[in-house]
Amino acid sequence: MARRGHAIVGLVCSIAMSIFPALGAQAEDITMLTQDMVLQYVSQENFMTTNDRKELAASEVYCLGQAIYHESRGEPDSGQWAVASVILNRVESRTYPDTVCGVVFQNAHLRNRCQFSFACDGRPDDGGGGNIIDRESWVQSHLMAQIAYRKFLEGKQHEDGLTTAMHFHTTNVNPSWASAYVEVAAIGNHIFY
Repeated sequence: MARRGHAIVGLVCSIAMSIFPALGAQAEDITMLTQDMVLQYVSQENFMTTNDRKELAASEVYCLGQAIYHESRGEPDSGQWAVASVILNRVESRTYPDTVCGVVFQNAHLRNRCQFSFACDGRPDDGGGGNIIDRESWVQSHLMAQIAYRKFLEGKQHEDGLTTAMHFHTTNVNPSWASAYVEVAAIGNHIFY
């Protein structure tokens, strides 16, 4: 929760600070943003400018969209939301990297030993350049990623998301690690733990 808290404070401050000039005298009427909050925010070691935060958010959404596309395109929407939830649940966990891109591409430098198979299979990680179905899937995956990431920053989860799932695999494999976890859902061709 602490990690998300820093992101939310940063997002609130970034948004509020970007609208202050437009508000003029009305800026004094804003009660949600205090001088102490601003001072606390800008004095943090991990302070980022608004533009840096926008770039980070865009990168996080892109990585999440790639993962949804490569891991679950062709699955029902609920299965795609569940894949997004697994990734975001891992970001919240201290066991995994604390960014979406860090989670998605963890161990990507190790061929066939990464967290998500598309990240280390030796093929390009972009998508959407094929037929119309591929293009539609690419766009849908990134729209879902944008919604899921926004809700994540707000401390919410999409209603189709899984709140505890940290792992998944397709039904056509039986990985040895699966017996160590409790199945929480089977959606489309994926089992979630």
